[in-house]
Amino acid sequence: MESKKIKALLAAAEAGSLTAAAAELGYTQAGLTQMMNSLETELGVRLLMRGKGGVRLSPAGESLAASMRAFVTAADALEHGAALLRDRSGGAIRIGAYASVSRHWLPTILSDFLREVPGADVSVSVGSIEQMYERVKNGELDCAFVSYQPSLLKGLNWFSLRVDELMAVLPAGYPVEGESFPVERFNGADFLMPSLGFEMDINPLFAAQEPRVSPRTRYTNMDDVSLILMVEHGLGLTILSRLILQGMTAEVRTLPLAPRGYRSLGLVVSASRQGESLLRSFVRSTRASISAMYAEP
Repeated sequence: MESKKIKALLAAAEAGSLTAAAAELGYTQAGLTQMMNSLETELGVRLLMRGKGGVRLSPAGESLAASMRAFVTAADALEHGAALLRDRSGGAIRIGAYASVSRHWLPTILSDFLREVPGADVSVSVGSIEQMYERVKNGELDCAFVSYQPSLLKGLNWFSLRVDELMAVLPAGYPVEGESFPVERFNGADFLMPSLGFEMDINPLFAAQEPRVSPRTRYTNMDDVSLILMVEHGLGLTILSRLILQGMTAEVRTLPLAPRGYRSLGLVVSASRQGESLLRSFVRSTRASISAMYAEP
């Protein structure tokens, strides 16, 4: 019997919700539900009562609650004791990320995480959308910060973190009326496509217009600062996200799109590995860090 199943069940009962418990523990709701079903099958009794109002311990669950808590306490003590006898390396976690995530998120995320797991060995590599998805799938990376791409998710689990608005980036003197930039105005314009893979976030915006927007696209595959300097010097227009533009000082004009455009940023983790303790801890810690970073005053 695995203590993580019992710990998850107690968390669900305390929260009154499988969804809330899954978010707290770094599981998907489907994964947590499967764990609960497996535990009930293993013990041969129904432990949770499920309904429209959420979940609560069944009468059998209530009678076993004290024993389950004692089991979890003993298991935690065993794990802690074993950790003290190991070399305290804390394990290793290999993270992939966009350059913008590395600049603006990872310093805070890793600082928070390493306070929880001070001996963890963390490495970070930067890459494009497709590179990050593929490297998590083939085991080169343990997880990656990427934008949501359903076509690339097979075999991976997605943990949403933040919606990031896409913005038009124009030379400072570019003629614009109003406080937004119509997507249709990219039609026929010189357009600088950002780093490899970013077209997966941008092209759906063009395809959604009627008729389809078709700019004169130049694929750049350069760093964000260099791309913005290209725009500043009048070599074309581009679309970047608010996170990428954060802290940039070039003489360019940035405007929301009309209609508005967004990308969803999150973590991808191999479905076969999401139950590993260090990865679960990293997902949970990351969610808490992002939530605190963007908390309303």
